[in-house]
Amino acid sequence: MEARRDLDINSIEPDPKRIKEGWDPIIFTEADSHGVDVRPNDALVISAWIGHREVHQILIDNGSSADILSAEVYDQLRLDRKDLQPFPTPLRGFGGVEVRSLGTVKLPVKIGKAPCQKTVLLDFVVVDTENWPYNALLGRPFLNKAKAVTATYALMMKFPTEYGVGVVKGSQEMAQRANLLVYKDREVHQVYPVTAQQKVGEPEEQAEVPKEFELDPKEEPEDRKDELTQEVALDPEDSSRTVKIGASLSVHVKTQLVTLLRDYKDVFTWSHEDMLGVDPRVRSHHLSINPKFRPVVQKRRLFNLERSIAIKKEVEKLLSAGSIREVKYSEWVANVVLVKKKNKQWRMCVDFTDMNKACPKDSFPLPRIDQLVDAKAGHELLSFMDAYSGYNQIRMNKADEEKTSFTTDQGLYCYKVMPFGLKNTGATY
Repeated sequence: MEARRDLDINSIEPDPKRIKEGWDPIIFTEADSHGVDVRPNDALVISAWIGHREVHQILIDNGSSADILSAEVYDQLRLDRKDLQPFPTPLRGFGGVEVRSLGTVKLPVKIGKAPCQKTVLLDFVVVDTENWPYNALLGRPFLNKAKAVTATYALMMKFPTEYGVGVVKGSQEMAQRANLLVYKDREVHQVYPVTAQQKVGEPEEQAEVPKEFELDPKEEPEDRKDELTQEVALDPEDSSRTVKIGASLSVHVKTQLVTLLRDYKDVFTWSHEDMLGVDPRVRSHHLSINPKFRPVVQKRRLFNLERSIAIKKEVEKLLSAGSIREVKYSEWVANVVLVKKKNKQWRMCVDFTDMNKACPKDSFPLPRIDQLVDAKAGHELLSFMDAYSGYNQIRMNKADEEKTSFTTDQGLYCYKVMPFGLKNTGATY
């Protein structure tokens, strides 16, 4: 009979042959973004083990100074709220909004897949908020403890482990589900000015020819529902001068908005003739052409009957509005291009490719999105102004007008106002 021995195991150590000394370099390559449908609003949302449960819908937030756990997940972990430690300092979110916490709790968080896994112990702040689309938020405390690095364009997080670099991929499905939850029940209050375009009479009937042609490259809203807005007359003496405001506005906000619009009714226009534009002495658009480039006269393109009718109508509209004039001779000549929009109308543009090659880029700093967002803090309402035909209210420099020439079946024309398609017009605007 063989005697048995009792063994005491005091510790377990990993095989030293499998352990890597130091850190492997943490890098991101183009291959990491394969399979990612890049969208500017998708956050890095992952799954991880918190305590003894796998938790999904976890937001990785490099800007947060706290790690946050929802009260719902805390309850699902079958933890007693009496065990929460007091946390008297309120959390402050975007716009300075305070969120009171239920307390703090220490919980382990495990990320990655074996063998490249890591477990860190975090102090979670437990909050009970409605309409929060995430189960937890891992901020800078987690990222520092895990020594994790994120790449939002690849929706990926990497971190060092004893066995190499661990990888956690974000879920676009969870990120987009969170976006839907954020915007699902929000009300949007909008003001729609009635533009001059809506006052123009119906064009001559032509077989299968669209009713409108325009040079404005902005996409037209397709599904604006009239029941979401109501029409308000700005001038009691002229019922045709109206704007549309959101029908869901409260009575108080609606009254204030209508009063404001009527006080400034003189800034609205209902026809191109009323738009005086920007005084050229204040600002006009100049073309800075590199003298090394020779003028280009593009080979004229031919169009079928339907497109020719569309071009003719657009040219007539621009002539009547005073946006273009006829030219006899020009060293720079471009073609027009017609593109069919989603609403089956034609969009007419001018091919300024050659002109743009000859003009150096203006590096005027345009507003950054974070500056625009920060400026909204502390305000209850956000209003937008659609500068209808805004480009056409800025004059071209007189000496540069003929350099914007374009050719059609009707003749040769140039712009008196700043057109779309030219390089650096955004900086001027």
